[in-house]
Amino acid sequence: MSHQKNHWVYEYGEEKEYNRQLRQHYILKQVFAGNAHVPMDNVHDILECACGTGLWALEVAQAHPNCNVVGIDIVPPTNERSGLPSQGIPDNVTYQHVDLLTALPQADCSFDYVYERDVAHIMPIKQWPVLIKEFYRIIRPGGFLELVEYDILFRNPGPVLALVNEWYKIAASTLGVDPGYAESIPTFLREGGFEEVQVKVYDIPIGEWPTDPVQRRYGFLYKEQMKTLFKSMQRWWLSELDVSEDEYVKVCNAAIDEFDEYHSIARWKIVTARKPLNDEIQAHP
Repeated sequence: MSHQKNHWVYEYGEEKEYNRQLRQHYILKQVFAGNAHVPMDNVHDILECACGTGLWALEVAQAHPNCNVVGIDIVPPTNERSGLPSQGIPDNVTYQHVDLLTALPQADCSFDYVYERDVAHIMPIKQWPVLIKEFYRIIRPGGFLELVEYDILFRNPGPVLALVNEWYKIAASTLGVDPGYAESIPTFLREGGFEEVQVKVYDIPIGEWPTDPVQRRYGFLYKEQMKTLFKSMQRWWLSELDVSEDEYVKVCNAAIDEFDEYHSIARWKIVTARKPLNDEIQAHP
């Protein structure tokens, strides 16, 4: 697997993808009712992995000024293409260049809370236990891990979205990504030594088909960011699929129309877990 390929799977770091990630962040923050979903009482050091735009880390740092927040990404958000103004970054947040597909440089037992969201498109299924082992290593005894991921395949697909799902499977297989990876995460966490593993499921509508006004708003916003996602994925998919650019655009346009007709949804999951307090690896003084 090429790390360079992972770098541009979604045209990562480009302005349109950066803006899509911003919109996605605000949608998920509304749907999930906040940024953090673990107890924050005794949290002092926080790590966000695959921080993308850096906005989660930024907002958490602002909300918890006594905490130190570190965001890591293969394209750190302080990169000039990201648009994140360095003068607007609080003193208690820093960003670092780190590739999640390699060993993390952070020291043992150095964080109380590790957060990761939306790495499904780059994380081979065989790499998940390795990454979870690294998370376990860097979290202090009694600390928390929060993984926020989604089911790669669309639910309630019509014929066009069913084709898009097949495209997802083909493209994902070239990276070793299992579309059903999310079902395995709780097992990986327990096998990795974590306890108190909990899973919360959120079904987000795609399109304006819901009758509930709040859900309809979420659906509209999610559909808009899906339009950009299709554009961001074009380079990757055209490199892996035997389709022309014209065919790709036609299928994506038809899929966007199908979201409303078939009441499609995106299923997101928040998985939280805790490192045992009596873990044999003691926190550094």
